[in-house]
Amino acid sequence: MKWFYKKPKKIGLALGGGGVRGLAHIQVLETFDELGIRPYRIAGTSSGAVLGSLYASGLSGIEVHDLIRQWLVPQPEKRNTILNGHDLRQWSRVLDPSFNRNGLFKGEKIIRFISDSIKCKTFEELEIPLYITAADYGTAAEVVLKSGDLLSAVRASIAIPGVFVPVERDGRLLLDGGIVNPLPCNLLQKECDLVVAVDVGGIRNINESQRPGFFDTVLSGFEIMESALIRNQLKYNPPDIYLKADLRNVGLLEFNKMDQVLEQSASLKEELRRKLKR
Repeated sequence: MKWFYKKPKKIGLALGGGGVRGLAHIQVLETFDELGIRPYRIAGTSSGAVLGSLYASGLSGIEVHDLIRQWLVPQPEKRNTILNGHDLRQWSRVLDPSFNRNGLFKGEKIIRFISDSIKCKTFEELEIPLYITAADYGTAAEVVLKSGDLLSAVRASIAIPGVFVPVERDGRLLLDGGIVNPLPCNLLQKECDLVVAVDVGGIRNINESQRPGFFDTVLSGFEIMESALIRNQLKYNPPDIYLKADLRNVGLLEFNKMDQVLEQSASLKEELRRKLKR
């Protein structure tokens, strides 16, 4: 089917943070490809920075999907030995324990996956200009990274406080961009004719038999803060198209739930098509 709509000259794509729920961005990337649309600029926070860097390097949405599936989903004969719930001992495929008191994990395995998947090592080598957000630990200010080393920028943007070790870059100690700007659509509004923002925040169903533990409570507190920031962003700097999947019961670090995320976010494809056409 051919879609008829007045396509803006410059479309910006903002990819929000949300840990594993950021895999929902794949639905949007694939839809852009299916419609023959290439973003003029991309802005990403945390997991949005991971997906954004892969796509901005020139990979298609399907290629991003396949690479992440090969990385996250174990072979059938190994399925029962990897990534089972919250057992930290079984997350060795994706997470590397840190002996640094500043965080539980180094985050280097995630960065190595990006490095092995793309040839680009700097922002300047990307096919699509990319803006990545991080937070300055010292000043509490938002830091927008858009030049120089790409991998350290992504690594900084995913540095959830207490979970991943902070990153030192340009004389600053940087933390997860979700602390200051979890849905960076405002970074694109001056340069783009139309901005599409993808919010991958989730909902947890709580019952008496599944009360959250300490680790879950800490991460959930971080997510609640992000949700408040996004509501403020939508109030004062709303994007032209806002997308939010109905993602339920998927924690930030539940890497075994890729298929669940993709299933719950499948509706984003038709919603994006409909809103672009309109």
